[in-house]
Amino acid sequence: MASNFNIRRDLLGGQFLSKKKMAGQWLFILYIFFLILIYITVNLGIESTQLAQSKNQRELKNLKADYTSKAAKLQYKSKRGEIEQRLLDVGSTLKSPDKPAYRIKEE
Repeated sequence: MASNFNIRRDLLGGQFLSKKKMAGQWLFILYIFFLILIYITVNLGIESTQLAQSKNQRELKNLKADYTSKAAKLQYKSKRGEIEQRLLDVGSTLKSPDKPAYRIKEE
């Protein structure tokens, strides 16, 4: 009867070494070395991802503040009085209409 290979029990626990009759001390030390190497690699990858995420969150916060500031400035500059003042500053001859616009009916 063939036994099933359980990754968690056999591979991470090192039982596959004794099942395959490779219980030499140097092989076990090499096995532990590779487990530690994998552990360090995974942790460095996670840390790198977390640092990138933190950096992106800061950048997003700064961009949102910049957007809010620019939107407020644009809203202020689009006021009618502000537009008239800017037109006067550049020497424009445009004037406000005396009569409001009206609709022409075509028959």
